[in-house]
Amino acid sequence: MVAEAAGLMKFVDKGDMTKEEIDKITDILKQQKQAGQFRAFWKTFDESVNLMTSGEVVLQSMWSPAVTAVKSKGLQCVYGSLKEGYRAWGGGIGLSKNLAGIQLDAAYEYINWMLDGWVGAFLGRQGYYSAIPENARKFMKPEEWDFWYEGKPAAIDMIDPFGKKLESKGAVRDGGSFKQRMGDVVVWNSTMKEQKYLVQKWNEFIAS
Repeated sequence: MVAEAAGLMKFVDKGDMTKEEIDKITDILKQQKQAGQFRAFWKTFDESVNLMTSGEVVLQSMWSPAVTAVKSKGLQCVYGSLKEGYRAWGGGIGLSKNLAGIQLDAAYEYINWMLDGWVGAFLGRQGYYSAIPENARKFMKPEEWDFWYEGKPAAIDMIDPFGKKLESKGAVRDGGSFKQRMGDVVVWNSTMKEQKYLVQKWNEFIAS
């Protein structure tokens, strides 16, 4: 997205890049790395939080709960709502074809519990969205729903699932409501046809 915005190259489909596109973006990244653009490359949630809270970086790609974790430490951290739009990702649960009997029943019970609403509300208080928002809503305070999903100013202090204050009364969520944020997604993380080649070139970039 940055490369396109800077006029360095164009993609046909950023969610399913060709080998030629992967080669070109890898070359651009290598050039930027050699010019000192990047401080570090995090692999875990905690690493991303530590980089921001330590002051080592001021701009990075972060998961929503990581931003929540930074805020819970009393530090200001905001999402930049880019005019180019968002890169987004989602997670789901799959059933093994080998499941049967009590194991299959247990797997369905787990999925039903995941989607029933409590988990969705727990994640919602960290900035994630549920696959079934209306179920999550049943387990959230009206003020929490209004802040996290509707994009309204916080009517009360927003508290994370672990009891830490995230936002003060009157704060507004970065990026706006659920509909606004989802409407601004321009590319989804996905497993591309050239996934193996992409990983190979990424490792080449990291090692450069």
